[in-house]
Amino acid sequence: MMKKIIINADDFGINEEVTSEIKAAITNGVISSTTVMANGLCLKEVEKFSADHPEVSYGIHLCLSEFDSLTKSESLYKAGLTDENGRFIRKAIFHIKNFKDADVRRSIKEELNAQIDVVSSLGFKISHADSHHHIHTIYPLKDIIADVLQTRGIHKVRIEESFQTWRSRRHIALWLQQLLVNRFYSTRFITTNAFYSYNDYLKYGIQYSESIVELMCHPGHSALIYRKEMESVYAKKALMNDEIQLISYNDIY
Repeated sequence: MMKKIIINADDFGINEEVTSEIKAAITNGVISSTTVMANGLCLKEVEKFSADHPEVSYGIHLCLSEFDSLTKSESLYKAGLTDENGRFIRKAIFHIKNFKDADVRRSIKEELNAQIDVVSSLGFKISHADSHHHIHTIYPLKDIIADVLQTRGIHKVRIEESFQTWRSRRHIALWLQQLLVNRFYSTRFITTNAFYSYNDYLKYGIQYSESIVELMCHPGHSALIYRKEMESVYAKKALMNDEIQLISYNDIY
């Protein structure tokens, strides 16, 4: 069976360096997909570039864990998600306990819809959704996100990291949560069979036989791990087998 791989670059539009590197990776044909951050600083560049490069899939990179809120909602502030300037407090979303509160749910939905509106305005059809810091895989938040995505006609979603990685083996509770989250999304949305970071796939995933795999990479980020990762992406190390085909989210149904 032919294995199909989607190579997705996260954070398109976040800043000049990342945006430039993702554009270069698309132009050089080493990635097949990217996800756009609605509260990024370079969305005009994304809009211009995407119009000339329809060969890749453009998704949305939902963000509730860093940078500016688009709605600057008082409810987000009261819930402890944003500061007094409407800026998301880094990773505070992971510590919120009151996801059942009506105001919290409403304000999160309003923020996500505002982000979808921004990315939709860039002129391409949103192919799929993932999220900054993987917030869409927070177990009590998944229902809110799924409701927004289904209402907005976004039918493809990134699943959680595959279970072969060391993180899953060390933390049984995390493994079980990943299993439940993946089951939740895969029964409601179109998903790949597996998801890895590019580096983890090279370390763990080549021996496995999932038919459609998404690999995440981070062009333009300065950390050494990401720079080494992009060296592997450009070397096409995940695509060396003749039985592996590079596809995008536009190609899965």
